[in-house]
Amino acid sequence: MAHPDLTSHHVNYLIWRYLQESGHGEAAITLQRAWNRDPQSLPFAPYIKTHALVSLVQKGLQYYELEKSLDKAALLEPELQKIPAEAGTGTDQAPVSPTSKVVRDGAVINGHLTAEADGVDADGDVSMGGRPESQDQEPAAAAPPPTFTLTNGQSIGVQITPAKAADLSPDTAILDVAADDHVTRTLWRPRDPSVVVAAGDSFCSLWKISSTAAPIQEKIVESRGDSTCVSAVAWDPLGQKLAVATYNDMRGSIAMYDVSGNAVDLLPEVPRMITGLHWAENRAHLIVVASDSKVSELVLWDDSLRPDEFPAPQVVEGSIYDLSWLGRNQAFACGNGSVYQCEVDSSINISKTFSSGGADKAWAFICCTYAAAAPVAVTASASEASLWVPTHDMYLDGAHEGDITAIQIKPNSPESLQSNHTLVLASSSTDDSVKVWHLDLETKRFDCIHSLFLGPSSPALASCFSPDGYALAAASKEKLFIWNAQRGGTAMASWSVPGSEDTKKEEPTSPNGHNGSADLIPDRSLSWDTDGKKLAFGFGKQVCAERLL
Repeated sequence: MAHPDLTSHHVNYLIWRYLQESGHGEAAITLQRAWNRDPQSLPFAPYIKTHALVSLVQKGLQYYELEKSLDKAALLEPELQKIPAEAGTGTDQAPVSPTSKVVRDGAVINGHLTAEADGVDADGDVSMGGRPESQDQEPAAAAPPPTFTLTNGQSIGVQITPAKAADLSPDTAILDVAADDHVTRTLWRPRDPSVVVAAGDSFCSLWKISSTAAPIQEKIVESRGDSTCVSAVAWDPLGQKLAVATYNDMRGSIAMYDVSGNAVDLLPEVPRMITGLHWAENRAHLIVVASDSKVSELVLWDDSLRPDEFPAPQVVEGSIYDLSWLGRNQAFACGNGSVYQCEVDSSINISKTFSSGGADKAWAFICCTYAAAAPVAVTASASEASLWVPTHDMYLDGAHEGDITAIQIKPNSPESLQSNHTLVLASSSTDDSVKVWHLDLETKRFDCIHSLFLGPSSPALASCFSPDGYALAAASKEKLFIWNAQRGGTAMASWSVPGSEDTKKEEPTSPNGHNGSADLIPDRSLSWDTDGKKLAFGFGKQVCAERLL
């Protein structure tokens, strides 16, 4: 089959990918704007491997050395024929230069082993659609020197991400947290990496983890056939109280527990299911979201006052799927066709409503931050894979080819948020990918800077940044991945669920609970501890606690 001609699109795409993989995100965006708004839509894009440009240059140098060595061998051949053969050595083989051997196993690219023949870049940026290269070459001798990149007149090695993800299995503790249910939520206790909460529809328990002793379980809620459902859990910002919402007999209730699992407070009941518990970051204020199919209520609980009853609620027609605090006195909530900006004082009240033009689109996830001292809210529709920034009139349809399962704004320092007009957003999807976006609030553009591939038939069911924004974790049905959030490319570390075949048999549920999506897929839950050194991964009836540092 004839190969298509090399075009400027091929070259530009290779350069664009190299800039991303080398950590030069801004340069990649500049090229993208001047050349092609969506390089991933090019027909050859899925077949380009990670570090393709560097590999191409490396192979070109190898072929150049091969050509030189063959020319040299041809000139020396008459002289070699005059040399008598030594005992036990054949004379019918021309000498081969070490540099003429094609490097395969352990090829060096910019100081990193690529393991190209093993296809280890399958979980890096974009899906790997190309066929493996032929493996019938001669075994490799010593690898050639790495190719260096000139910067300011000095030759330095470009360190990209590891070509193989580190296996986290040796530093993993697996907890059997449920007998007849599946895990839907995991939460580390704030400022305490030794306590993790695991919850499902019919249970909630505290687990105390020690490196020198067996884990200790403190059961908080355990359904005894009375149809009690755990609908939401949340730690207060100091980790002193765990709020647990349950639903039974058409009423929702909230109980507070200490770190030993003892009940310390009981809040007033509400006549609906409590679908969200949201603590303020540095205050004893808790926003409670209670919804049914027709009406939702937003109500504020001040735990420092502990009143006998809730203040008057803010009533919203329809469902509220998610809510996010912004600072001390604002919050954003999302529902069917709308996003609500709320002012929070002694109660919560809607100050502004943003409409997307129809009530048929369920906005399932929301996150918010400040940029240049102005509030920014980003929301996503799960089933329609749309992103919307209602505060800045930005909209993107078809952000993914499957349902969106999570979004999060990359954590940044307060100083950078006050002056920066560009945000970094991660979105995960059932299309087997996690995408990292640059949101330019001034030009109102969504630029995808990384498309991280989990593998074929590996939907990204959950994702989240580490607290410092350095790492980005994502979970599929059977595997956990951790990337460098800035560089993307190949995952830094991964972990596979033991007995992955068994997890394929578990009954699917709605992603991340009740979030407006009708598709049924298994729940997966991710939670970083406060320092970003431990990661809890809830799957099936178990939770694994990964120690990263």
